[in-house]
Amino acid sequence: MSKNNLKQILNSSNPQELVQSMLSSNPRLQSVMQLFQNSKMSPKQFFYQYAQNMGVDPDQFINSLK
Repeated sequence: MSKNNLKQILNSSNPQELVQSMLSSNPRLQSVMQLFQNSKMSPKQFFYQYAQNMGVDPDQFINSLK
């Protein structure tokens, strides 16, 4: 998921609908969502772990969206 995608979600009037639309049109996002659902983690825990596994500092990424 790119910074632009996250900005769209944060600025959307219906973020859940936007996320569902993005998931249905992007196989990579579908696989990430499946990983999340199987992880039994909170969204925050999953995000931090996934970002770190991808070599990204999660806090730096979040700050870049501000």
